[in-house]
Parts: sequence; C-alpha cells; structure tokens
Amino acid sequence: MELANPSSSGRPQRRLAVVLQADRWLQHHPTLTCCPLTRRLVAAPLLRPALQPSGGNGLPGPVQCMADKLFTPARCQVRRVLGTLDGRDLARVELALRQWLELA
Repeated sequence: MELANPSSSGRPQRRLAVVLQADRWLQHHPTLTCCPLTRRLVAAPLLRPALQPSGGNGLPGPVQCMADKLFTPARCQVRRVLGTLDGRDLARVELALRQWLELA
C-alpha cells in the first residue's frame, strides 16, 4: 500500500509498506501494523527480503521489505492499495519477521 507520510519539511511523501496484521482486524482497528519497503537495496537478505514487481503486487520496481523497521500508521494515512504479495513473497517476509522478533 501507499501511505501519506509527512516529511520533516511538512510536505507529504510517499511511503510504500506491506500490511502485516490479520484481515479480521483491518476494519475494526484504527491503526495498521506495517513493514515499510525501501528502494535502497542493502545486503541483508535475512532481515530485508527482496521483492520484485509483478502484475499482482503493483510494486514500482525492486524493493526490500524492512522487517527491522515495523511501524503502525493510522488507517486514514492509506492513500491506495497497490496489490497483494504472492505466497512465496509473503513466506519470505514472515521468515524475516520471525527472525527479527525471535518467534521462530
């Protein structure tokens, strides 16, 4: 999804993110638990799985999911839904989260 994220200058910036919480909470909670995406690729595959654009996910280009930078924006900050990650990408994001949070 794409969020409106105020910058230090006060102007809105785009922030791409993956929503992590269960669907049943999406309509009943004022915030979303998210994992931000970055176009600045680094060598950290265990914590920042790389995601490639596809017709289903709507990503603008190669990105990494930053499992080490979870955040909870208000639902009203969502500007648009880009798409859905496929099962393989979701599994890699889940593995990164389990490792970061030591849930494995």
